Amino acid sequence: MEKLIIPSILSVSDVIPLCDRILKTTQPLTESDNRVKELHARLSVVYDRLVKNQKNTNKSSLTEELIRLDKRRARAFIGLRDILHGMSVSLCDDYNNKASKLYTIIDKYGTQLYKFGYQAETAMLTSLFADFDLTENRLILTDLNIVPFYESLETAQKDFNLVSEQKAAELTDHTNNTEAATDILEKLFPELTRLVAMISLYYHLDPPKYGLIYNQMVTYITETNTVARQRKSRRENSEENIEKGITGS
Repeated sequence: MEKLIIPSILSVSDVIPLCDRILKTTQPLTESDNRVKELHARLSVVYDRLVKNQKNTNKSSLTEELIRLDKRRARAFIGLRDILHGMSVSLCDDYNNKASKLYTIIDKYGTQLYKFGYQAETAMLTSLFADFDLTENRLILTDLNIVPFYESLETAQKDFNLVSEQKAAELTDHTNNTEAATDILEKLFPELTRLVAMISLYYHLDPPKYGLIYNQMVTYITETNTVARQRKSRRENSEENIEKGITGS
């Protein structure tokens, strides 16, 4: 009997939709055949684990929120930076000397620190806050009447930190409670193969009765294998081209 399931070429992204279609196609047989019912149930259990694993590994909903909050703290920083820079180069002596002192602090940590990665930007802002919060500098902020602009940056950073900590906790929970997809696949392939083999056997014993379900199942598997083989071929060709480039240089 032809080997239909080929684990070596199938990825998680191949297997999930394939299993879903096979389980739905063979579901009617579980109502009248206990052997199919048992195999179907065993495959369903492992399939559900795999789907749950993939849902858990999808991009966190907090990722987009972090991006938004990072842009928000950048806006607050740029606002404060540009106000201080404008005052520092103005002709108003009462403002330029005081503003220059605070702008020097910003220059020390980077006038474009918002272009750093999340952690580096947070570290720079934390150090900047420590300098700005010195009593003499807080007095300058008050004298320049720009405390609200500084506090908006502090608030933006606090909001970013809160969501960043939530995402870190989410990642830790995911790491501790999620199975490796490769481990689940190792358990799924035997169950999938058994169910497919059973339907194949039934078809060869009684084609009129099982022909429709069998042919649907084979169509799904063939389509999946074709896509998987094409992907494997592209990857091998790419690796071969890279090798040729290295050896030819």
